[in-house]
Amino acid sequence: MSERRRAARDRAGRPDDDHLSSSVEALAVLLDAGISPRSAWEYVAAEATHPALVRAAALVAAGTPPSEALAAAAAGGGMGEKEPPSGGNAGMAAVAAAWAVAEHAGASLAPVLRGAAEALRDRAGAERDIATALAGPRATARLMSWLPLVGVGMAYAIGVDVLGTLIAGPLGWMSAGSGCGLLIAGRSWTRTLVRSAAREGPVPGIRHDLMAIALAAGMSVPSARVTIAQVGRRIGLDAVADGDASVDRVLRIAERAGAPAIELLSAEARQQRRTARADGRRRAELLAVRLLLPLGVCVLPAFVLLGVAPVILGMLSSTVAGLT
Repeated sequence: MSERRRAARDRAGRPDDDHLSSSVEALAVLLDAGISPRSAWEYVAAEATHPALVRAAALVAAGTPPSEALAAAAAGGGMGEKEPPSGGNAGMAAVAAAWAVAEHAGASLAPVLRGAAEALRDRAGAERDIATALAGPRATARLMSWLPLVGVGMAYAIGVDVLGTLIAGPLGWMSAGSGCGLLIAGRSWTRTLVRSAAREGPVPGIRHDLMAIALAAGMSVPSARVTIAQVGRRIGLDAVADGDASVDRVLRIAERAGAPAIELLSAEARQQRRTARADGRRRAELLAVRLLLPLGVCVLPAFVLLGVAPVILGMLSSTVAGLT
């Protein structure tokens, strides 16, 4: 139990791609040392903390070929699953695609796995940058969501019976209903903005990496395209299955210039990862500004309706009662 708790605490402190890249790198080292794939999987599984990799290792131990086990684990499948994967963990899907393409092309697995681990480390670094940039806007969003309830507490603190005032008549009902509706809408809107800023997609540059793997193994460009498309559809990695005009552009440049396409593809993959990292930071910076919209449209009006309006209604009712 204590080991599982320590693993859970460790996972909470590091992005999943960091855990996955460490295990993939270890797998590459073991394969490079001449250890059989099945034994290498057993050794890695004994220390792995990434859930998808643990599932893949269990499938390999049960006799499933590694490429199929990785695909099933990327889709979140378990042992005995027969349906093709259709999504799942993006980092694991990238590893599964790299393994499948290398296996089909006859490439050495160790260098391929090292390249996949490097891509995952880049992605994990981008996740850390984005999480750091989002920390402030997230805290602001949480504080804003409590503002109307703070108003209710302040009203009670000065002696106003907020609940009694809000249910005492039509104006109170309208104020309570509108305030609660705006509060719910503001929280939902804020959550949507935060999720949009923190969204994650496939590993950037994965298609360039897969094309480089296939070409390095001696495959022709048409054969590599067919293989990568088939692997993408089988694993459910849309960024691979749908194709990428950027790969075509790099291949055209390499053909016209007579330059090595593999190096150009690798360079473009690294550039796409840098671009994705910068885009994540930009989204986080924009979030701080966009959060002003739900604050002004929903949260502040809800504060007025739930915290200020009961005070005014209570004062009016007291005044009317005193006059009568």
